[in-house]
Amino acid sequence: MLELLYGFIYWQFVALVGVRYGYHRYWSHNEFEAPIFYEWISLFFGLFSGARSPLGWIGAHRMHHDFSDTDKDPHSPTHKGFYTVLFSLWTVKHIPRKYIKSIIQNQRIQFFHKYWKIIWFGSAVFLLLCGLKYFLIFWFYPFLFGQIGFGLLNTLGHKNGKPSNSLLAAFFTVGEGLHKKHHDYDISAN
Repeated sequence: MLELLYGFIYWQFVALVGVRYGYHRYWSHNEFEAPIFYEWISLFFGLFSGARSPLGWIGAHRMHHDFSDTDKDPHSPTHKGFYTVLFSLWTVKHIPRKYIKSIIQNQRIQFFHKYWKIIWFGSAVFLLLCGLKYFLIFWFYPFLFGQIGFGLLNTLGHKNGKPSNSLLAAFFTVGEGLHKKHHDYDISAN
């Protein structure tokens, strides 16, 4: 049980650095400038939040802002299915170049896009060799909480075709569940 608590605390850190201020605010919305060192850190921790390839995540998020709550929204529960989105089973077959053109030439993005599976699964093997508790705390639980958080955010973050806030989603996504506020303040995603 203690591992679950430690995993949740670690997930909060990973989600904050990797997704909230990494994949989302820095990479998707260009809300601030950061040194190359931060780019490496945000991309690394983004993987361990369950976000997978940064290129896919950023492109899908930018598409979400352009097509929010329509049939072109990559993770609209209305159009893709509530449970498909809740359990993060949705996919994007094609991301138009315009959604990734500002980041596609970045060498760090390219590296993590190309090698994310090796890094992610390799770390799982390494942590299992270190011991089950390390695997649970630093790999399994962050991934699990990431899937729960992203699923809750993408399902509860939109109601009746409009962005909405969800305290439950905010709890699992270090504040990102304040989704209506985010859409109201929408900074150009491209």
